[in-house]
Amino acid sequence: MDGKLLIAHPLLNDGFFNRAVIYMTNNNDEGSFGFILNFKTEFKLRDIRPQIKNGNFPIYEGGPVAKDQLFFLHTLGQKVNDSFHVKDNIYFGGDFNDMLQLIEHGKVKQHEVRFFMGYSGWGEEQLEKEIKTTSWMVNDHDSDDLLTINYSDLWKQKLEEINQNYGIFAEIGFDPSVN
Repeated sequence: MDGKLLIAHPLLNDGFFNRAVIYMTNNNDEGSFGFILNFKTEFKLRDIRPQIKNGNFPIYEGGPVAKDQLFFLHTLGQKVNDSFHVKDNIYFGGDFNDMLQLIEHGKVKQHEVRFFMGYSGWGEEQLEKEIKTTSWMVNDHDSDDLLTINYSDLWKQKLEEINQNYGIFAEIGFDPSVN
């Protein structure tokens, strides 16, 4: 499932993951790991590392696990030592100091990296069970635009790719009882 998207089912009633679209970076016998792509925070990299000039990179809510840690996806490959190749041109993590140096020297553009506070994780076979109970829908995505697509409409776009009729759910507020 590495490099695939998890799309929260429209009827998923989980306060944290409602309307989430998650990019999966790792899925194996021990568990699964990914980042919510469409929950942007009010924070920028400069808020966490004020000494970094050029630190105007937005930070996204990656998930409810390890929210006190910063993670990143990027398209820089081995320019960032110890990066883990996920799929196509997408890499996960690597040496954070390498990334900061590249940013400091203006060698990284915002469309080449995305920062996340926390991550989304599942234990052994937990995600597979949630998919079977229709909490999540799995979808492919072209990695070329993963870090540049419009995240505000991502959930709706992915729902409509799965089933054109699902788009109506995006028009309904978070709590359908108040519509």
